[in-house]
Amino acid sequence: MNQSEYIKILRLARTAIEEYKNWGEDELVLDKTMQVKVSVAKEEKKEISKNIEQSEQKIKKQKKEQMKQQLKQEPVKAIQSKNAEQKLEDLKKIIVNCKKCELGKYRLNAVCGSGDPYANIMFVGEGPGFQEDHEGKPFIGRAGDLLTKIIEAMGYKRETVYIANIVKCHPMKNPENPELKGNDRPPTMEEMQICQPYLDEQIKIISPKVIITLGASSTRALLKTDDVISSLRGKFTEYMGIPLMPTYHPAALLRNPKLKKDV
Repeated sequence: MNQSEYIKILRLARTAIEEYKNWGEDELVLDKTMQVKVSVAKEEKKEISKNIEQSEQKIKKQKKEQMKQQLKQEPVKAIQSKNAEQKLEDLKKIIVNCKKCELGKYRLNAVCGSGDPYANIMFVGEGPGFQEDHEGKPFIGRAGDLLTKIIEAMGYKRETVYIANIVKCHPMKNPENPELKGNDRPPTMEEMQICQPYLDEQIKIISPKVIITLGASSTRALLKTDDVISSLRGKFTEYMGIPLMPTYHPAALLRNPKLKKDV
Protein backbone atom coordinates (compact mmCIF):
# COMPACT_ATOMS: atom_id res chain seq x y z
CA MET A 1 0.00 0.00 0.00
CA ASN A 2 1.52 3.31 -1.07
CA GLN A 3 1.24 6.74 0.55
CA SER A 4 -1.62 7.95 -1.65
CA GLU A 5 -3.71 4.93 -0.62
CA TYR A 6 -3.01 5.66 3.07
CA ILE A 7 -4.13 9.26 2.58
CA LYS A 8 -7.32 8.16 0.81
CA ILE A 9 -8.24 5.75 3.64
CA LEU A 10 -7.59 8.36 6.33
CA ARG A 11 -9.70 10.94 4.51
CA LEU A 12 -12.58 8.50 4.05
CA ALA A 13 -12.50 7.56 7.74
CA ARG A 14 -12.44 11.18 8.83
CA THR A 15 -15.30 12.09 6.47
CA ALA A 16 -17.42 9.21 7.79
CA ILE A 17 -16.88 10.29 11.40
CA GLU A 18 -17.71 13.93 10.59
CA GLU A 19 -20.93 12.88 8.84
CA TYR A 20 -22.00 10.73 11.79
CA LYS A 21 -21.46 13.71 14.12
CA ASN A 22 -23.49 15.96 11.84
CA TRP A 23 -26.38 13.48 11.87
CA GLY A 24 -26.43 13.76 15.66
CA GLU A 25 -24.79 10.42 16.38
CA ASP A 26 -22.20 10.62 19.12
CA GLU A 27 -20.96 7.04 18.76
CA LEU A 28 -19.85 4.89 15.87
CA VAL A 29 -20.78 1.29 16.72
CA LEU A 30 -19.39 -1.63 14.72
CA ASP A 31 -20.93 -5.09 14.89
CA LYS A 32 -18.95 -8.35 14.81
CA THR A 33 -19.04 -8.52 11.03
CA MET A 34 -17.38 -5.14 10.66
CA GLN A 35 -13.86 -5.86 11.79
CA VAL A 36 -11.17 -3.41 10.76
CA LYS A 37 -7.52 -4.42 10.63
CA VAL A 38 -4.90 -1.72 10.33
CA SER A 39 -1.23 -2.56 9.86
CA VAL A 40 0.31 0.82 9.09
CA ALA A 41 3.33 1.83 11.15
CA LYS A 42 2.56 4.53 13.75
CA GLU A 43 5.31 6.89 12.67
CA GLU A 44 4.29 6.65 9.02
CA LYS A 45 0.66 7.36 9.88
CA LYS A 46 1.69 10.39 11.91
CA GLU A 47 3.71 11.77 9.03
CA ILE A 48 0.89 11.24 6.54
CA SER A 49 -1.65 12.83 8.89
CA LYS A 50 0.68 15.76 9.46
CA ASN A 51 1.04 16.35 5.72
CA ILE A 52 -2.72 16.16 5.19
CA GLU A 53 -3.37 18.54 8.06
CA GLN A 54 -0.85 21.11 6.84
CA SER A 55 -2.30 21.07 3.33
CA GLU A 56 -5.89 21.31 4.53
CA GLN A 57 -5.09 24.09 7.01
CA LYS A 58 -3.59 26.12 4.18
CA ILE A 59 -6.70 25.61 2.03
CA LYS A 60 -9.02 26.42 4.96
CA LYS A 61 -7.10 29.63 5.68
CA GLN A 62 -7.47 30.76 2.07
CA LYS A 63 -11.20 29.93 2.04
CA LYS A 64 -11.73 31.65 5.39
CA GLU A 65 -10.26 34.88 4.06
CA GLN A 66 -12.53 34.66 1.02
CA MET A 67 -15.55 34.06 3.24
CA LYS A 68 -14.67 37.05 5.45
CA GLN A 69 -14.74 39.27 2.41
CA GLN A 70 -18.13 37.86 1.43
CA LEU A 71 -19.53 38.46 4.92
CA LYS A 72 -18.82 42.17 4.48
CA GLN A 73 -21.44 42.35 1.75
CA GLU A 74 -24.74 44.16 2.38
CA PRO A 75 -27.48 42.20 4.22
CA VAL A 76 -30.73 41.29 2.50
CA LYS A 77 -32.57 44.45 1.54
CA ALA A 78 -36.04 44.92 3.01
CA ILE A 79 -38.79 43.27 0.96
CA GLN A 80 -41.49 45.83 0.18
CA SER A 81 -44.36 43.53 -0.92
CA LYS A 82 -47.55 43.55 1.13
CA ASN A 83 -48.33 39.87 1.79
CA ALA A 84 -46.18 36.94 2.95
CA GLU A 85 -46.59 34.94 -0.28
CA GLN A 86 -45.25 37.76 -2.42
CA LYS A 87 -42.51 38.61 0.06
CA LEU A 88 -41.22 35.03 -0.05
CA GLU A 89 -41.43 35.06 -3.84
CA ASP A 90 -39.43 38.31 -3.99
CA LEU A 91 -36.85 36.83 -1.61
CA LYS A 92 -36.62 33.71 -3.79
CA LYS A 93 -35.70 35.88 -6.79
CA ILE A 94 -32.80 37.29 -4.78
CA ILE A 95 -31.64 33.87 -3.56
CA VAL A 96 -31.63 32.18 -6.99
CA ASN A 97 -29.24 34.88 -8.25
CA CYS A 98 -26.96 34.75 -5.21
CA LYS A 99 -23.27 34.00 -5.81
CA LYS A 100 -21.89 35.25 -2.50
CA CYS A 101 -20.06 31.98 -1.77
CA GLU A 102 -18.74 28.97 -3.67
CA LEU A 103 -21.97 27.02 -3.08
CA GLY A 104 -23.89 29.37 -5.35
CA LYS A 105 -21.37 29.00 -8.15
CA TYR A 106 -21.73 25.25 -8.57
CA ARG A 107 -25.25 24.27 -7.43
CA LEU A 108 -27.88 23.32 -9.99
CA ASN A 109 -30.86 24.86 -8.15
CA ALA A 110 -31.19 27.14 -5.17
CA VAL A 111 -33.57 25.49 -2.70
CA CYS A 112 -35.36 28.35 -0.95
CA GLY A 113 -38.05 26.56 1.05
CA SER A 114 -41.64 25.36 0.81
CA GLY A 115 -44.87 25.33 2.77
CA ASP A 116 -47.39 27.69 4.30
CA PRO A 117 -46.18 31.35 4.34
CA TYR A 118 -48.24 31.79 7.53
CA ALA A 119 -47.10 28.56 9.22
CA ASN A 120 -47.02 28.22 13.01
CA ILE A 121 -44.09 25.79 12.79
CA MET A 122 -40.91 26.24 10.78
CA PHE A 123 -38.38 23.44 10.27
CA VAL A 124 -34.76 24.38 9.50
CA GLY A 125 -32.33 21.78 8.12
CA GLU A 126 -28.70 22.14 7.12
CA GLY A 127 -28.75 22.29 3.32
CA PRO A 128 -29.97 20.67 0.09
CA GLY A 129 -28.65 17.26 -0.93
CA PHE A 130 -28.30 15.62 -4.35
CA GLN A 131 -32.04 15.18 -5.00
CA GLU A 132 -32.97 18.59 -3.62
CA ASP A 133 -30.34 20.24 -5.80
CA HIS A 134 -31.76 18.54 -8.89
CA GLU A 135 -35.43 19.26 -8.16
CA GLY A 136 -35.20 22.56 -6.29
CA LYS A 137 -37.33 21.34 -3.35
CA PRO A 138 -36.30 20.85 0.30
CA PHE A 139 -36.35 17.49 2.08
CA ILE A 140 -37.31 15.00 -0.60
CA GLY A 141 -36.19 11.38 -0.87
CA ARG A 142 -36.01 9.04 2.13
CA ALA A 143 -35.14 11.72 4.71
CA GLY A 144 -37.93 13.92 3.35
CA ASP A 145 -40.45 11.09 3.51
CA LEU A 146 -39.52 10.46 7.13
CA LEU A 147 -39.85 14.15 7.96
CA THR A 148 -43.33 14.13 6.41
CA LYS A 149 -44.29 11.19 8.67
CA ILE A 150 -42.92 13.04 11.71
CA ILE A 151 -44.98 16.12 10.82
CA GLU A 152 -48.11 13.96 10.43
CA ALA A 153 -47.41 12.25 13.76
CA MET A 154 -47.44 15.74 15.32
CA GLY A 155 -50.97 16.24 13.98
CA TYR A 156 -50.05 18.51 11.06
CA LYS A 157 -49.73 18.20 7.30
CA ARG A 158 -46.57 19.03 5.41
CA GLU A 159 -48.28 21.83 3.49
CA THR A 160 -49.34 23.53 6.77
CA VAL A 161 -45.76 23.99 8.07
CA TYR A 162 -42.76 25.68 6.44
CA ILE A 163 -39.55 23.80 5.63
CA ALA A 164 -36.24 25.53 4.86
CA ASN A 165 -32.49 25.08 5.21
CA ILE A 166 -29.85 27.33 6.66
CA VAL A 167 -27.94 27.23 3.35
CA LYS A 168 -29.89 27.34 0.11
CA CYS A 169 -27.36 25.62 -2.15
CA HIS A 170 -25.97 22.07 -2.19
CA PRO A 171 -22.73 21.70 -0.19
CA MET A 172 -20.59 19.25 -2.19
CA LYS A 173 -17.29 17.53 -1.56
CA ASN A 174 -16.51 17.87 -5.25
CA PRO A 175 -18.41 20.98 -6.39
CA GLU A 176 -17.34 20.57 -9.99
CA ASN A 177 -19.37 17.35 -10.30
CA PRO A 178 -22.99 17.99 -9.17
CA GLU A 179 -24.10 14.79 -10.95
CA LEU A 180 -22.02 12.67 -8.57
CA LYS A 181 -24.08 10.85 -5.92
CA GLY A 182 -22.69 10.54 -2.41
CA ASN A 183 -21.11 13.97 -2.91
CA ASP A 184 -22.87 15.65 0.05
CA ARG A 185 -21.11 17.29 2.97
CA PRO A 186 -22.21 19.48 5.90
CA PRO A 187 -22.02 23.24 5.23
CA THR A 188 -19.16 25.10 6.87
CA MET A 189 -19.81 27.72 9.53
CA GLU A 190 -18.65 30.43 7.10
CA GLU A 191 -21.10 29.24 4.44
CA MET A 192 -23.93 29.24 6.97
CA GLN A 193 -23.04 32.75 8.14
CA ILE A 194 -23.16 34.06 4.57
CA CYS A 195 -26.54 32.45 3.88
CA GLN A 196 -28.12 33.06 7.29
CA PRO A 197 -29.54 36.53 6.42
CA TYR A 198 -31.83 34.79 3.90
CA LEU A 199 -33.13 32.45 6.59
CA ASP A 200 -33.55 35.37 9.00
CA GLU A 201 -35.63 37.18 6.38
CA GLN A 202 -37.78 34.06 5.90
CA ILE A 203 -38.36 33.89 9.65
CA LYS A 204 -39.37 37.57 9.73
CA ILE A 205 -41.83 37.07 6.86
CA ILE A 206 -43.40 33.83 8.15
CA SER A 207 -43.24 34.75 11.85
CA PRO A 208 -43.68 31.16 13.10
CA LYS A 209 -44.65 30.40 16.68
CA VAL A 210 -41.97 27.68 16.93
CA ILE A 211 -38.73 26.93 15.06
CA ILE A 212 -37.49 23.33 14.96
CA THR A 213 -33.88 22.85 13.90
CA LEU A 214 -33.00 19.49 12.34
CA GLY A 215 -29.50 18.26 13.07
CA ALA A 216 -26.26 19.70 14.38
CA SER A 217 -25.39 22.19 11.63
CA SER A 218 -28.48 24.42 11.73
CA THR A 219 -28.72 24.13 15.53
CA ARG A 220 -25.13 25.16 16.16
CA ALA A 221 -25.26 27.98 13.63
CA LEU A 222 -28.40 29.58 15.07
CA LEU A 223 -27.49 29.03 18.72
CA LYS A 224 -23.80 29.90 18.22
CA THR A 225 -22.59 26.83 20.10
CA ASP A 226 -20.24 23.87 19.60
CA ASP A 227 -22.27 21.55 21.84
CA VAL A 228 -23.31 18.19 20.39
CA ILE A 229 -26.89 17.81 19.18
CA SER A 230 -27.61 15.04 21.73
CA SER A 231 -27.08 17.56 24.56
CA LEU A 232 -29.09 20.33 22.86
CA ARG A 233 -32.15 18.40 21.63
CA GLY A 234 -35.39 18.45 23.56
CA LYS A 235 -34.70 21.80 25.27
CA PHE A 236 -36.38 25.04 24.26
CA THR A 237 -34.21 28.09 23.65
CA GLU A 238 -34.94 31.21 21.57
CA TYR A 239 -33.92 32.63 18.22
CA MET A 240 -35.09 36.08 17.10
CA GLY A 241 -37.51 36.01 20.04
CA ILE A 242 -39.13 32.77 18.84
CA PRO A 243 -39.02 29.48 20.83
CA LEU A 244 -36.55 27.11 19.16
CA MET A 245 -36.48 23.34 19.65
CA PRO A 246 -33.44 21.38 18.35
CA THR A 247 -33.81 17.74 17.36
CA TYR A 248 -32.06 15.07 15.30
CA HIS A 249 -31.92 15.22 11.52
CA PRO A 250 -34.15 12.64 9.75
CA ALA A 251 -31.02 11.20 8.10
CA ALA A 252 -29.74 10.27 11.57
CA LEU A 253 -32.97 8.36 12.24
CA LEU A 254 -32.54 6.36 9.05
CA ARG A 255 -29.13 5.22 10.27
CA ASN A 256 -30.12 4.80 13.90
CA PRO A 257 -33.86 4.01 14.28
CA LYS A 258 -33.50 4.02 18.08
CA LEU A 259 -33.40 7.83 17.92
CA LYS A 260 -36.96 7.98 16.52
CA LYS A 261 -38.51 7.78 19.98
CA ASP A 262 -36.52 10.83 21.14
CA VAL A 263 -37.61 12.83 18.10
